Amino acid sequence: MIHQAILLPLLPAPPAGVSVHLEGMWESVRSHDGHNVTEHLILPELPQRVGKQATVAIVPTQALSWHRVTLPAGTLRPGWRGGSAARLRTVLEGLLEDQLLEEPANLHFALAPGATQQGTVWVAVCQRQWLQNALAAIAYAGHTPEAVVPEWVPGNGPTNALWCTGGGHDAQWVWTDAQGVHRRPWPSPVAPHLPPDALQGTVWAEPGVAALAETALQRDVEVMSRAQRLLNCTHTDWNLAQGELAPTHAGWGRIRQALQTMWQAPDWRPARLAALVLVFTQLVGLQAYAWWAEHTLTQGRSTLHSLLQTTFPATTVVVDAPLQMERAVAALRQSSGSAAKGDLESMLAALGGSENFEPLMHTGSAQAAMEFSAGELRVSGLPLSPEPVDALRRQLADLGYALQADGNSLRIRANTAP
Repeated sequence: MIHQAILLPLLPAPPAGVSVHLEGMWESVRSHDGHNVTEHLILPELPQRVGKQATVAIVPTQALSWHRVTLPAGTLRPGWRGGSAARLRTVLEGLLEDQLLEEPANLHFALAPGATQQGTVWVAVCQRQWLQNALAAIAYAGHTPEAVVPEWVPGNGPTNALWCTGGGHDAQWVWTDAQGVHRRPWPSPVAPHLPPDALQGTVWAEPGVAALAETALQRDVEVMSRAQRLLNCTHTDWNLAQGELAPTHAGWGRIRQALQTMWQAPDWRPARLAALVLVFTQLVGLQAYAWWAEHTLTQGRSTLHSLLQTTFPATTVVVDAPLQMERAVAALRQSSGSAAKGDLESMLAALGGSENFEPLMHTGSAQAAMEFSAGELRVSGLPLSPEPVDALRRQLADLGYALQADGNSLRIRANTAP
């Protein structure tokens, strides 16, 4: 998948459906891995989407202002949509009203990632209509931004870094610290008037102004291409698409983005290979176990078939070895005069040998009656209660018989092999 960073033009973008002309140049950076630049374009019109792309829109630093506020208790609630988003916007408009140069209704507000109601939080502010028009133009070109990020964000230390960007009359110095994002134009190659704190950290410069920056500051600077710097801007937790600009399914979008990162990012390559090896090993193990189970079952069936045909040579076709063997044994008993388990004599012997059946025969005034038919013995006219019936059922089950109580009758049948 191609990773694309799009720097929004500063001039107001037209509504969706209209091309962006020369006065609103689009800057696009593409990368195959999200870390190394493969293409850098500056075009009067936004290029159309080609194939699968993970797009991130970048808001230039000139379009943003930064403010620190302390949120009242109860401002942040789960799910900033609908009433929650409107309530948050109302709170921010009230807190920033005296700090803004434009009407709050014309502005878009975005909180810092992980914002809480403890202490102060950063709020990024830009023109709402300009941002909506720019995102509409991106959508018209077939792109769906996964995030809208600022070009620079406030730092968390005295001074994070000093940058010299642009070229010619558009050159500028930018530095970030705990007080926000600071920008100072540099129209002429004279020594810039920068605060001492801004010069304490590393100085970076784009190739077009690196030599001028070294001469003006009388020190070495680190050089990084503009395209690489813009691509690095996408590696942030900030997302200005909040409130009315938040995606409808933000949670699913974050999950999809995380899954795409795990599937495509080079850093996750060892984990992906390990997962594939694990899945392959499991599949091989399942196939081996299935083969072993089938082989064991086939071998057991073959043993039963061989035992049946060896014991009863008259059996030529084996369909159900256990059932055929049981029937053959029953026929052998019948021919030799021995009682089978399903015969009346065997059932009466089983009942007579049970100490739980005799009390039932001598309880009550009614005379018990017995009926034997089709391998089932029915004893009726008994005063039955659950406890002795359950005890008798367990005892007969050990002898291979099934007992069923029906009203004041008992039905006994020999168990058949499964």
